[in-house]
Amino acid sequence: MEIKGTAFLARHESVVADFGEPAWRSFLTEYAKKDPVFAKPVLPMTWIPADAYVRFSEALLARFYKNDPKAYWTFGENAVEHALTKGQLKAMFSQADHHRFLQFFPGVWKAYFSAGSALVEPGEGRADLRITGVPMPHAYFEFITMGFMKHGLEVLGAKHVRSERLKGFSQGDAECHYRFHFVG
Repeated sequence: MEIKGTAFLARHESVVADFGEPAWRSFLTEYAKKDPVFAKPVLPMTWIPADAYVRFSEALLARFYKNDPKAYWTFGENAVEHALTKGQLKAMFSQADHHRFLQFFPGVWKAYFSAGSALVEPGEGRADLRITGVPMPHAYFEFITMGFMKHGLEVLGAKHVRSERLKGFSQGDAECHYRFHFVG
């Protein structure tokens, strides 16, 4: 499994916003000595081995976020905020377009990750999101994806969005299943 370089660049943006560019550069320089994958520039279209990226993410959490895996959720929120307001998804969606976002979401998964799949099952006032087939289940994949989905719904006009975890990698499950309740 591999992860698209855009995920790495989004982490760069989050850390710089929270701690400044010098803190990011110091961390990356130090970390690149441990893992040569990060010694070369990462471009948006670069594919990073998932095991290397997960180790990188864990080191990032240890250094900046007190080992709190819920930081991954915030990363997902930040990523979708950027994508929908300034980035690659801005031209694809308009306000009150959250139903289309739900239909499009499996393609978002495929754009970021080379394995596994995301399935969205919309319903009246809710949507279920399942992530299956991930060869290395990790809280990173669960929280970043679910944070992305929840905040994406909010940015695109859904009201009173609430998430309910039914299964999750962070609980030791082999798949993730969240139900998002919303109005609109």
